[in-house]
Amino acid sequence: MSALSHTGFRAYFFAAVPLVQALWAQRVTIGWLAWDVSGSPAFVGLVAALGLAPSILAGPVFGVLVDRADIRTALRLTSGSMCLLLVIAALVAGGPGLGKTGLVILALAIGLITAAHHPVRMSLGPRLVPRQDVRNVVALSALNFNLGRMIGPVLTGIAIAAFGVVATLWLSAALYVPMLIAVRWMDPRDLPQGRRVSILNGIGEGLAYIARTPVARQALVLTFAIAVLVRGYLELLPVMAEGVHGRGAEGLGLLTAAAGAGALLAAVAKTAGAGQGGIPPITRVVLVCGVLTLTGLGMSQGWWAALVWTAIAGFASTFCGVGLQAAVQEDLPDALRGRVMSLWVVVGIGAVALGSGALGWLAALFGLMPVLIWSGALGGIVALVMVLPSRDWGAT
Repeated sequence: MSALSHTGFRAYFFAAVPLVQALWAQRVTIGWLAWDVSGSPAFVGLVAALGLAPSILAGPVFGVLVDRADIRTALRLTSGSMCLLLVIAALVAGGPGLGKTGLVILALAIGLITAAHHPVRMSLGPRLVPRQDVRNVVALSALNFNLGRMIGPVLTGIAIAAFGVVATLWLSAALYVPMLIAVRWMDPRDLPQGRRVSILNGIGEGLAYIARTPVARQALVLTFAIAVLVRGYLELLPVMAEGVHGRGAEGLGLLTAAAGAGALLAAVAKTAGAGQGGIPPITRVVLVCGVLTLTGLGMSQGWWAALVWTAIAGFASTFCGVGLQAAVQEDLPDALRGRVMSLWVVVGIGAVALGSGALGWLAALFGLMPVLIWSGALGGIVALVMVLPSRDWGAT
């Protein structure tokens, strides 16, 4: 908890707690609205995709802009824009109503603001503390995110049932206000003065840093590996719940809660653990075990076994995600944080999309359980080779 001893980060963190709740609230609310106006799973999927796609397509551009901008001004812009957007959504939903077109526009706008907010938050937090506390910043942020993932959807569902969608949108907007107030107490390190380059050259500088830095390069490769397989499976929980075990929506809720509990435990463990330079050996071990978890899932026919294995997968995904992000962030120059971390987001989101799509397609052909067995076994072998330090990747 050493990062919380610094006033600037403390202000940021405690304002980020309601902000993360707002992120989950708006995600659940918009998904509910998409289903309510269409009754179509395809439209719900489209709306969800529009909220993620801009982070892949525009994220690196925003990363360059964040590295040029005053970071506190950027935070005010992203948080204020999201707050204003939700106010407009609440007004429209309470008046003429948000139809399909309105929801598509809203989801795309949220996706664009989120694409800008990712490099802002990933750049700001580490600049509010000394470098030796950067790992603790990443772990605390993961703890906040996973608490939000467990609590936010539940509270949002209660709010929608009790007060309606419009009131929930107003509440989501209000949860951004603490961050707008807390900015005044944040004192990030100043960026060094440097020459201004074009957007493409700026992205190129981020890629060049990753290419020449062994720890960053390997961390991104390993992030891709665990995101494709383990997080890819976690996107297919509806198939496991209903398609394999016939447990319906209740089963999906239990599987989601199991994954969330594992992720929360991992975040707590990373918060309490001592920091190590580079990629710690325990992260490498957990990554291989996490991939092999898929084989355990595929071989287990019982419902309770599925819950346990899914919790382990959730633990491995978050434990490795936090450790790998911290490895990148620890020695990353402040002037490159926005660009490099926006590329990290692209790798993470893109890998999840690729993994869930590929696993889903293969599951449709051969069944989910055989696909999990073979992907876990083959992926485990590949992961084992990847995590071994090599002369080419450098000592990590």
